[in-house]
Amino acid sequence: MNKRSATRRFKGFVLVMAVTLAIALALLSVRIERIGPELAEYGNLCGPSTSDPCYQPVLKGGFPVAYLFNRPGVSVQRKLSFFEDRLSAGALMIDIAVYFAIVLLVIRGLAHRRSRADATRSE
Repeated sequence: MNKRSATRRFKGFVLVMAVTLAIALALLSVRIERIGPELAEYGNLCGPSTSDPCYQPVLKGGFPVAYLFNRPGVSVQRKLSFFEDRLSAGALMIDIAVYFAIVLLVIRGLAHRRSRADATRSE
């Protein structure tokens, strides 16, 4: 195996690991929960005639872009679940892309730092 194919294989490995880590970080970011400003209907006993819909701010999870939204009446209130709540695939893809970019920047910074350390050692 020549040096070029070894380098190509290593870069492929780094990309696969970066994608895997980005997906894991995006999925774990669902634990960062916040409420509102989106509103959802939580019942129909509001207003002066008690026949108007009741609206409350929705619990959402994900960072930096929220991608999982609590679905009132379908899931447990104030608790997020991938199987019961509304998932926004576009927002999840944005989160994965952001984490992928961050992971690649960290890897590049570490590689640059390592190459500078190797260069100073060889002098």
